[in-house]
Amino acid sequence: MAQPMINSGLQSRDGHTDCQTCPARHTSYCSVVPSQDLDALGHLRRSIRFERKQSIVCARDPALSFFNVVSGTVKLIRTAPDGRAQIVGFRSQGEFFATRSSASCAITAEAVTAVELCVLSRSSFKQVSAQWPQAVERLFELSCAQLEASEDQMFLLGRKTAREKVVSFLLAYANRTGADETGSLRCVNLPMTRADIADFLGLTTETVSRVFSSLAREKLISVGVSRSVHFHNVPELSRMTGT
Repeated sequence: MAQPMINSGLQSRDGHTDCQTCPARHTSYCSVVPSQDLDALGHLRRSIRFERKQSIVCARDPALSFFNVVSGTVKLIRTAPDGRAQIVGFRSQGEFFATRSSASCAITAEAVTAVELCVLSRSSFKQVSAQWPQAVERLFELSCAQLEASEDQMFLLGRKTAREKVVSFLLAYANRTGADETGSLRCVNLPMTRADIADFLGLTTETVSRVFSSLAREKLISVGVSRSVHFHNVPELSRMTGT
């Protein structure tokens, strides 16, 4: 394959988010880049958009780029040689994923919602590292946080009950992406389907739905429109996670 699939969603930078007004500016690696340097950073990156369910990178594509999520949600999928696949992560605003430096990517990335990404080629990333070493330090911090989340996920898959898994996922996602404007974790909007959540947690969709229904009957949560989840008793939900 001569060109990576990321080109299929590529549009010109016109109309895309400017670095100065980027909603991910204060949470991403570029938060440490001085404001006066943002124009220089902008010339090193590309802005691309994908519609819901579009593939961003494919496991067969050459490993080329670093992706930062400006808006929307991306799911990362790992596929075995026999065709079995599992969602291994979600990335939301301010979070990143990267294709590794081997001959091909290890993952498939797909847009869960409409997504805007800020993309750096490996050569551009090297320029960023040389010009703003503090950005590398910030990226290291973010990488450690993602590694910790991966370790939590391994423990969750291996040792927790279905109920603990679902509650842990809801609270962790709310903490990562922010809740309502008060920051009280009273409400979070889930862009992914229950089937996606089930795949990520190693459960069936029916099991996830039963847990949601059980939590709602116990008045611990309520589910609103657009997959919004309202938390009514965060301390009790936290206790239920088994950690």
